[in-house]
This record gives sequence, structure tokens and C-alpha cells, in this order.
Amino acid sequence: MTIQDIQQKVGEFYGLKLEDFKARKRTKAVAFPRQVAMYLARELTDFSLPKIGENFGGRDHTTVIHAHEKITESLKADQELYKIIHTLIEKIKNPS
Repeated sequence: MTIQDIQQKVGEFYGLKLEDFKARKRTKAVAFPRQVAMYLARELTDFSLPKIGENFGGRDHTTVIHAHEKITESLKADQELYKIIHTLIEKIKNPS
């Protein structure tokens, strides 16, 4: 499983292109799915934080940490996000 696989599935779900994950755009429509993809990259792969950041347009490892913490916190209170994350994990692990 690669970071690109994760970006592909998250992009399909949120209607984004792979380039959007690397772009400097910080609108919520792009930033939140990017954080979801970073969270999943950290959870589902063994890539280092700098390597994950590199795959998201050269972002710093602290950005990856922030994204992971934000999604982790959101999952505690947001049942809908919990369902989305688990749907994405299934799609990533079992591509059809």
C-alpha cells in the first residue's frame, strides 16, 4: 500500500485530484481531505513522518503530526467521520 493509493481513494471520496493533496491550497474543501489522507497514511503505512509530508507537497513532519492529532480528536466526537474513515480504510485495503 502506498501513500498515492491512499490519496487516490480519499480523492475519489471527496472529489479531489491527486494534485490537490500537494497544492498549497488551504481551503477547507482541500485541507480537511488532505488531513484525512495524512491520518490514514500514518495509520496504514510504515512511512516516516517526513516521507509522508514529502508526498503531500513537501509539507513538514509537524504538519503530518497536526493532521493526525486533529483527525484523532475529531473521531472521538464525530460519528459520521468515524464511518467515513472506516469506509475509506475498507476501500484502501480492498480495492475493487
